[in-house]
Amino acid sequence: MTAPGAPVTAHDGPEATARPGVARGGATGADAREPVLSVVVMHHPARGDVSALVRACAPLDVRVVEDPDPDGPPSPLRTAKRAWAAVAPGATHHLVLQDDVTPVPGFADLVRRAVRARPRHAVALYSNWNSPRNAYLVRAAAAAGQAWAPLGHDEWVPTLGLVLPADGALRLAAHLAAVPDDERDDDEAVVTFCARAGYPVVATLPHLLEHGDGPSLAGNDAHGARHATVPAGDAVDPDAWDRPALDRAPARTPATARPVAVTLDRSRCTLRVLRPHAGEPLEHPFGWGWDAWAWWLGADPAVVGRDVAALVAAASPDLAAVPRDALTELGAACWLLGFDVARTAWPEPAGPAALAHRAAAVRTWVLSGLLPVDRPDGPLDELVAFGLDALAGGETRRDPAARPVPGRPVPGPPAVEGGRAAGPHTAMHVKERGVGHVGPGGDTALAAARLLAERDAEAVCRAAGPAVPLRVVAHDCPACGARAAGAAPRLTAQADLDADGDVATVEVLACEVVEPRGLLGVEPGGRYLSRGMWASRDAADRGADPARGTGPAADLVVALAHGDGTCSDPRVLPVVVRAAGDRLGVPSPAALGLQHATGPVQRYADEHAAARLARAAELL
Repeated sequence: MTAPGAPVTAHDGPEATARPGVARGGATGADAREPVLSVVVMHHPARGDVSALVRACAPLDVRVVEDPDPDGPPSPLRTAKRAWAAVAPGATHHLVLQDDVTPVPGFADLVRRAVRARPRHAVALYSNWNSPRNAYLVRAAAAAGQAWAPLGHDEWVPTLGLVLPADGALRLAAHLAAVPDDERDDDEAVVTFCARAGYPVVATLPHLLEHGDGPSLAGNDAHGARHATVPAGDAVDPDAWDRPALDRAPARTPATARPVAVTLDRSRCTLRVLRPHAGEPLEHPFGWGWDAWAWWLGADPAVVGRDVAALVAAASPDLAAVPRDALTELGAACWLLGFDVARTAWPEPAGPAALAHRAAAVRTWVLSGLLPVDRPDGPLDELVAFGLDALAGGETRRDPAARPVPGRPVPGPPAVEGGRAAGPHTAMHVKERGVGHVGPGGDTALAAARLLAERDAEAVCRAAGPAVPLRVVAHDCPACGARAAGAAPRLTAQADLDADGDVATVEVLACEVVEPRGLLGVEPGGRYLSRGMWASRDAADRGADPARGTGPAADLVVALAHGDGTCSDPRVLPVVVRAAGDRLGVPSPAALGLQHATGPVQRYADEHAAARLARAAELL
């Protein structure tokens, strides 16, 4: 056996032979032989004794590979280079574990069974319950009753426990050797290798490892608690791994223009549209709020809203202590997951035990996605049951839920002009028509709403980057009476706050729900108002009583759209998706600051939402 941490000379091995996307059963022929596993643990001395981890892997022969520079800058990559090179002679496969994992009982036999079933794959034994895309891919596979979750090559490979064929491990070691240690993250380098070498990446369902609760030595504490997306629970059925499965995420009907994942984070359900071409990092915090953008999955937000509202109204009395808005967001996330799974070509479920994976995936979504204040002690099982009901509701929704945006494959409502369906020119020519144009509906404000929609689409479709340090300030609403004291805790919990540095300030009314994607426009040190906040101040400046409303909707829309759409100081941003009490999924007048205005506010909200979506579809 190779001594711990000893370098092994890399050699050229055969390319991976698995065909991505093709359903396959257990290994046959030469691939059916029992794998010979080489196992190492990546270890940093600060973790202390790892003998318990070594014993948990028995009777596998586990070697420990220590960080060669434990006092240097944190770099898992530095140790991963040695770990992947330390393939034992005669091994058919190489498993690298990190030193803060806990294997399930019977780990040795289970990992051999998994590798025997997928001998030419990169087999992940774990995925983080809140990773940007992989967690959703795992939950989708679990909801579909699968025993394998295809992860693809568009997010870093989970490396807390990863198996590769021995020849591939040595080639990976050679690949890592060329990457500078200061790039730090081994998982990003591993996915690049797997993509280039043609290794499909799949995760076992359930996962065979759990993550520890200790502090991160690699600077990942900002990611919050990290645990398995589908933990093993009481038992694992290894026979399920031999049944047909997929190497990559299956086709969806209708297809989405870009890969879409549903996220639940800080008690908010958003959609994450994969845009690597735009340079948008995976971990950005600017999701697309489901209430306006469920169209990216082909779901009409109004249908989602109606179904989820009915579930919330019928929720168990045991959930009375859970805030209704948090329950709504959980319901929307699970409904959209079910809707997506029902339109995706998954193989038949892998067996009765797979139903437990479905519940486990929802349970970890509740634990990772709801703020602690929104999941009080006690009703966890009831929250999971509620989520499973919502998931089933999305799966069984069969009536038409979406219509195509003209000229684009992305689902969404048609742009409307003067209350009638319009062609694909509607959003594209808003600027040319200008605010002063009286459209077929005879209403200058409709043209103003379309102009604002054009600007808003360009604002929310820009490439996301790191979040600007942000302070959200809620104000009492003089019109509806919503109190800042009740809104402030939720707003601050859902925004990325940083009291240090050049902090941006966004002021909103207490009745407004902040749209994550709308915060893309803030700049360090800037001061911004929501449109509702602007309208309230405008009413006060005109000598009106804001408690009696903010004035005629048409005048407000035209005033907002005048010039470059901003006041002198501070600037006005499209940072609101809806107001408290709005009907879910229906375009909210709050997006235009009209929630307390008079006149045909819903007409302007509908016009704005349709034109914004049509233009966003073009830009996306």
